[in-house]
Amino acid sequence: MFIVTALGGDFNLARMERYLALVLESGATPVIVVNKADLPNDVIGPTGQIEGIDPGVPIHAISARAQDGARDLEQYFEGNRTVALVGSSGVGKSTLTNRLLGRAAQATQEVRAHDGRGRHTTTHRQLFTRLEGGAIIDSPGLRGLELWNPSEGSKSNFDDIEALAAQCRFRDCRHDSEPGCAVRAAVERGTSMPAGLRATSS
Repeated sequence: MFIVTALGGDFNLARMERYLALVLESGATPVIVVNKADLPNDVIGPTGQIEGIDPGVPIHAISARAQDGARDLEQYFEGNRTVALVGSSGVGKSTLTNRLLGRAAQATQEVRAHDGRGRHTTTHRQLFTRLEGGAIIDSPGLRGLELWNPSEGSKSNFDDIEALAAQCRFRDCRHDSEPGCAVRAAVERGTSMPAGLRATSS
């Protein structure tokens, strides 16, 4: 699963944490693709921040439009594997799909001039077979992303939240309006807000 993000105004580390947790929860192998590296943005800083989420996940800084680094992604199709692309609207998933297919199979749009963000283009999921082997699933961009009922496989990414939840007055606390909720109290104080809670409440 390629988790595609883009440098510039659309970069959001908390959102990347949520994407990564969901991909790991699904059982797929995550690969983080930082697109639009050709734009005048800092590449090293954001890439280093992403590495801090999970150092074991491979990260590739590329420019799908300028063809920089896209060849490094060919290795993930070996053995005729299928790769799905997920990410927010306008991060360049369709442009990357076209680059990896070697043809203009998906419509794309230019970034908006006033904020440098891409426009929502893809409206449905579609599977494409590659002549070089393997397949690509391009999917519409997600405008919002929340985590619901994560299993044990992804709870390790939110150990700080689990530790707070253990201090709640009620064992089945939903962290909504129950009295004695340690998680909600930490959020209200703003002094002990875990990364996962920042992601959910942003």
